[in-house]
Amino acid sequence: MTIDQNFVKPENRFREMLNLDFVFQPSVFFPNENDDFPNGDFINPEKAKILLGEYKISVVFYSKNYEIVETAVEPGRYGAVVKITAQDGVEYVRYKTLFKCEKPKPILVDDPIDGQIIFPKYLGIDSSIWKNQSQGTNIFINLAIERDRYRSHEFAVLLAGMSEMNPDPKSFSHLDSVTTKDRQWWLKLKRQINGSENRFPNVLISSTSEKPVTTPLLVEGTEQEVGIKSGTTSKLDEILNTWLNESSEPFNTCIARKGILFFNKGYGERNGEPVTPNTKHLIYSITKAISGTLFMIFVEKGLVKLDDPISRILPQFSDEGIETPVTFRHLFTHTADMDEHYTDTWNDLEQIYGEAYPYLKIGGEHRYNGTSIGIGLKALEYITGITLPHLYQKYLFGPLGCQSIESVDGAALTWSNAYDIALIGQMLSNRGKYNNYLFFSEENFKQMLPQKLDSLLGPNTDITWGIGLTEFKEGGLSSKTIGHGSASSCTLRVDLKNDLVISMTRSRAGENFDQNHEKFISAITNSLIN
Repeated sequence: MTIDQNFVKPENRFREMLNLDFVFQPSVFFPNENDDFPNGDFINPEKAKILLGEYKISVVFYSKNYEIVETAVEPGRYGAVVKITAQDGVEYVRYKTLFKCEKPKPILVDDPIDGQIIFPKYLGIDSSIWKNQSQGTNIFINLAIERDRYRSHEFAVLLAGMSEMNPDPKSFSHLDSVTTKDRQWWLKLKRQINGSENRFPNVLISSTSEKPVTTPLLVEGTEQEVGIKSGTTSKLDEILNTWLNESSEPFNTCIARKGILFFNKGYGERNGEPVTPNTKHLIYSITKAISGTLFMIFVEKGLVKLDDPISRILPQFSDEGIETPVTFRHLFTHTADMDEHYTDTWNDLEQIYGEAYPYLKIGGEHRYNGTSIGIGLKALEYITGITLPHLYQKYLFGPLGCQSIESVDGAALTWSNAYDIALIGQMLSNRGKYNNYLFFSEENFKQMLPQKLDSLLGPNTDITWGIGLTEFKEGGLSSKTIGHGSASSCTLRVDLKNDLVISMTRSRAGENFDQNHEKFISAITNSLIN
């Protein structure tokens, strides 16, 4: 008897398996006579068969109360732990959220959806036309929802989270969002399944230091107090207004020196509303500086080390037979052979990359991505049993006094005004201290700073990177300037030598960004007196 070997070997298929979507069709389902769950398969089963051969699927379903169930009796959230066994015996596991509707009425295209939709201006359609075509828009949205039930699990996540919300909340934030609720539900189940609940029981840490620390706080002050030339704020205001007129892109910005905030203004309008110092923007990869800061808090408390193999926390990563075990330093310096952004919210991210781990070239090259940072932060969730958005708030944003910032991942999805970014920048300028909080020691702060990656990539590399931080040498800033870039051209610069913090948030670069940004930074550095 011969066995058909017409499939791709694991070492050759692992990259494609990272993004081979598995879906239940539908993921949002209605009551049926036998309370059956829907069936699941790869969204492209033909491709899956090429990669895996004749594969088998088995599923364990969990109720919203984490009980294993055979049927979907109650409406609401369910979780599916899917095991796919390839023809060669290799197993792949995926986690999927399902939602059972309360009544058997299908979603029809004439069901009204009431509410206001603000369409982006770049589409080029006048707002009055959108308003007059509400029926056509309604039909499109209904059809899109119906398609989504068979293509993804995003609508299931939305409904599952909403079904668990208080209809009359006193306040609402991203900490109560449907994605955070989904993340918390799966985190509890994963910790139960893989034993992390017993390995890390009730780990609690505090950001407060045992002794009071005295550091500069971000308080408002004058040009004279910060040591800059008289008239600097007026000159900056003129430069920023000229920049706004050239680019038509609104923004807000903060500038502080020696812990004294001497500039905090908004410029322009968005959707007919003025951009003020309180206006939030999506800051994209400045998120990496924030997540690196959070990670160093855990390093300070001795719960993790940068050079620990991640297998110590994440059981999905087995170091057996691995030539170079992946460490947290690899993850945060983009040297773990991982790809892409916006994967952090995948509940099975660490599972998917744990399966690929034997074939990754750890320390082989610098591959800029968000995934590896997301996996590093999953470890913090496993240790504490607390989701990343709550970790940010409890150990970083709350102690700093941030009021606007909201973050749901470790690499790109953070919304903030310039002031809250400046608060984080000031803490970094203070080398890990702020107010009465010691976030991390100066020794651990130094570990965070950009350094040549020769210990990871070999002696011939010229790449310099830190834990969420990179170097900047523009516009007269000193060689001791750190921060991070942003896809929307937001700014975070912390000049450690000149005790200077500069932040700016905006939605996109706009015209002549490089020229105007250089002029803006130069105007600040040229104004320094002492």
